[in-house]
Amino acid sequence: MKEIILYQKRNWEIPVKIFLDDLEIKNPKLYSKTWLKIKLLIVDNLWNEDIKYIWDKIYELRLKQSSNISRIFYFTIKNEKIVLLDWILKKTQKLDNSIIERVKKFKDDFLFK
Repeated sequence: MKEIILYQKRNWEIPVKIFLDDLEIKNPKLYSKTWLKIKLLIVDNLWNEDIKYIWDKIYELRLKQSSNISRIFYFTIKNEKIVLLDWILKKTQKLDNSIIERVKKFKDDFLFK
């Protein structure tokens, strides 16, 4: 079984934890569905439409509950660890380059600190 790691920024903030804590209060159904998908990610049991390759070995875990759409960005280490980096609420079709750059920076920070 793979290990889940939540990326922690240098200011001690943990973006995905903030997202999940907020989601638990504001949208319990999406919160439950999110944890289910994370658990399925751990055991490699997701459908192809649930994940998408973004760039530089970074993927997005796609989450949807009615009209609420969000993404959690992650990468894997030796297929043993999954590092959850950041998240967004999806409002447009196209993923903004600034988001990709931020997530890449978080990945580099995790790997090279």
